[in-house]
Amino acid sequence: VLFRILKAVQAFPPAERAAHLDRRGCSRVEGGKTALHLACELVRPECLLLLLGHGASPCLRDGAGNTPLDTLLQQVGHAPVANMRAKLLCLDCLFLFVPQDLRFAMKQQLLDDRQQWQDLLGESRFRCLVGLAPPSLFVGAMRVLIRTIAPEHFPEALDDLPLPHFLKPLDLKLES
Repeated sequence: VLFRILKAVQAFPPAERAAHLDRRGCSRVEGGKTALHLACELVRPECLLLLLGHGASPCLRDGAGNTPLDTLLQQVGHAPVANMRAKLLCLDCLFLFVPQDLRFAMKQQLLDDRQQWQDLLGESRFRCLVGLAPPSLFVGAMRVLIRTIAPEHFPEALDDLPLPHFLKPLDLKLES
């Protein structure tokens, strides 16, 4: 359903498309959350990547001041063992689209409980998140490659990236 909605939104002018993708709340969503916040809250990496690839902003804050990254980290910390693979996949997808200097509310909590978060996220993800290390060369290269994909060609153009299949950011099997 999301894939079909995003395909329909592609016909809109870019500014109007962004307004729809980044719209806060609706009759069923409280707290000023965007679709990206919901994808993080529900731990849906395929939805997250589709929204990001179509131009949704990972920097917007909900009514509580949380970015989608904060929402996802809350999910990781809330029930750490439940669905951890999908949570880390969501985090890796976000890494491809968030600016390096993104300010997020949970940063201080990560620093305060350093060992716990390093254990949950892995040392390299943790260090990158809190600004102690730059993103890996792979993440940097993927950021550049993904920026070359126009929203109207996303996610199909992922298959055309000059990378072996196992290095593709997410294996999406979507029906058109």
